[in-house]
Formats: sequence, structure tokens, C-alpha cells
Amino acid sequence: MAGGDKSQKTEKPTAKRKREAREKGQVAKTPDLVTWVSVLTTTVLLQASVQQGIRTLPRLLAKMATIIAAPSQERAMSFAGEALIVGALVAAPIVLGLLLVSIVVNLGQVGLKPAWKKLKPDFKHLSLMKGLKRIVSPQAWWELTKALVKVVLLGLIAFPTVSHLMVTLARPGVTTTTVVTLTTGTAMTLMRNIAGIGLVIAAVDYIVAKRRINKDLMMTKQEIQDEYKQQEGDPKVRQAIRSRQQAVGRNRMLRMVGQADVVVVNPTHFAVALRYDAVKGAPEVLAKGADHLALRIRLEATKAGVPIVHEPTTARALYKVCEVGQLIPIEMYEAVAHLLAFIFSLRALGRAEGYHEFGRELVDA
Repeated sequence: MAGGDKSQKTEKPTAKRKREAREKGQVAKTPDLVTWVSVLTTTVLLQASVQQGIRTLPRLLAKMATIIAAPSQERAMSFAGEALIVGALVAAPIVLGLLLVSIVVNLGQVGLKPAWKKLKPDFKHLSLMKGLKRIVSPQAWWELTKALVKVVLLGLIAFPTVSHLMVTLARPGVTTTTVVTLTTGTAMTLMRNIAGIGLVIAAVDYIVAKRRINKDLMMTKQEIQDEYKQQEGDPKVRQAIRSRQQAVGRNRMLRMVGQADVVVVNPTHFAVALRYDAVKGAPEVLAKGADHLALRIRLEATKAGVPIVHEPTTARALYKVCEVGQLIPIEMYEAVAHLLAFIFSLRALGRAEGYHEFGRELVDA
């Protein structure tokens, strides 16, 4: 089928297509983003954990020394509990921070709605041929390129920093405090720089993944039409329903012609049936039609004995400005009043019953 030819997938995916893809877990995502954001977060939170440890560990070590000097089971158990609490407080900033970052970054990529279909086993992944295709696919080549770029960039960043640290530490007279300070500071700087480069790579990877997903979700014109039919129904069926509804409306309107006081015609192209009700204060349009429908209205009027008046100008004006069920506008009052007065006068004289159609000359008389 043409829909399977990628060259014909020229249409952007519909909202329904995107929603189905999300339900299947087919969304743009890169694990590198979580990794490098976590590394960058670690460089910040690690300092908080270290500061917490510096404040609490001396007191804990001093207490441990007193317990060693006079050991007892109760004091040892108490110290163990306190040590666990202190350790938890020291590790809490970095552990909770990384957990929060991981959740936020993942949700930012895939959204709140879980893809339960991903949990179902897919035996297609066990296919040897498909596995070979994945190995030589553009995605595999992109992953290889990305890995090589990361290695090269990270090496270019790390080598000068580590080399400078080694040269500094090799100098004579370097104290232990200096070694610890330099090593810690260099390690933190290196982690930040590496995380920054990693985030840039992850951002590029996410853009590539998003473009790849959008390309995979592209649709053919036929797929768009098929989806529209599924959502809105077959156009032929909807047209048949509309035609049926229009026919029912026409039949209801034609039945109302028998209740009219007069039908104004032009003389064959337009027909408008009017009824005057003193309660409403103005004549009401019961039916109107052009050409074939106008002929139907005239036939119904003839059957019901409703007078038909040839007034081309008035008929055209009424057809244009009035809708079925509406009262005629004020500007049409005078013209219609003359017609109704003429019909009512004939009816009062008993002459209207002998006529079904009245020409212009009779109206003028």
C-alpha cells in the first residue's frame, strides 16, 4: 500500500497519532540528559553533604573515642543508632536531590502519562534480522558517533586539568592539606566541566531523537483521510444523513403550507407561504422554496385551497430576507399587508374560495 512508502509520508502527524505514539512509549528521550544533570547536581549537593559531615563527624568521633575507652553494649548500641542518623543526614541532600532531579528530568521528557504498553513483552525484538537491521541502522551509527564525540571532548577537557594537578602535586614541599584541597577542588571543577559538555551533547541528542520520532510519525494523505473517516464517519454516510434530515425538514415545511393564509410566488422560481396571527403581530413565514421546491409549495397550496398571488418583487424579497419560522421584517409590512388585505377581503365576500391563483392585474383591481 502507498501508505507504507516513506516517500509519501508528507503530512504532519495528527493529535490522535501523537497520542497513540505516546501511549506506546514512542516519545523523544535521551538517558544522557538524566545522567549529566545528575552529575552537575552532585557537584552542588556534594558540597552540602561535605559541610554537614564536617560539622557532625568530629563530635561523633569524639563520642566514639569515649566509648572505646569505656566500652559497654548499651553505649555501643546507642552510638550505632546515632551514627546511622548522622550518616543519613549527611547523605540526605545528595540522595534526595538526585532522586528529585531524576524524576523531574524524566517527566520533562516523557510527560506524566505512563506508557503501560511498554511493559508488554514484544517478541519482535527477538528477531535476528531485525536485530541486524538495528545494528546497521542510522540510529546505531548516531549512537556510535555520539559515544566517540563524548570520549574525545571529555578527554580534551580532562587531560589539561589532570596534567596541571599532577604537576602541582609533584612539586616539593606540598602538604597533605594542600593535596586534599587541590585534589578536591580539581575533581569538582572537572565534574562541572564534564557535566556541562555532557549536557550540550544530551541536548543535541534530544533534538535528534525528537526529529527522528516526528519523522517516524509522519503520515500519508490516505492515512489522514482514513483517520478522519474513523473519527467523523464516512462522508457519504454523513451526506446521506444530512440529505435525509433535509428531506424530513422539507416535508414538515410542506405540511405547514396548508395552514398558510397566502402563498406569494414569482411566478414559478420562488414561493413563500405566509400566515398572519394577530397575537404575534406580524405575518409568519411557514414555508419558502425556489424552483422545484417552489413548485411543490404551489401544489400543496392548490391541494389545500390556499390562495396563490403572483407578486414577483415581493416574492423575491421575502425569499431573500426571511427564514422559515420567522416573522417578516418591518420593511415588508406594507407590501404584505396589501396582499393579506386583498385575500381577507375576498374571503369575506366568499370569492376567495373559487380561486386558487390571482394575477397581478386582479391584485391591482
